Amino acid sequence: MTAPETTLARLAVEYWKLLRLVERVIATAPDGTRERIASQARYAAGQLETLLDEQNMSLQVFDGMRFEVNLPASPINGDEVADAATSMVERTLEPAVICDMRVVLPGKVFLAAKE
Repeated sequence: MTAPETTLARLAVEYWKLLRLVERVIATAPDGTRERIASQARYAAGQLETLLDEQNMSLQVFDGMRFEVNLPASPINGDEVADAATSMVERTLEPAVICDMRVVLPGKVFLAAKE
């Protein structure tokens, strides 16, 4: 893993988190500006995907997936969940960054008990 690759991966994760924040803000935005903000967020998300594609990189989100030990993400609340092996990922806090089928940067997830 090269330093520029790691730097790009870290920047992509921060950008992804910022886009998630914008999605939550859109819901509370005034009607007159909501669509403009949503359009800009969609464009920014597309740009992020294009830039990552150019480097053969992608972001992996785990929402709703069954948590497994080989998942390229660490649970931040693994000690709070009775059986992490049978838990579901409630929310991705940081996506994993994958490049050429290898993990450049592991993700972080919040687990919930499987119902």
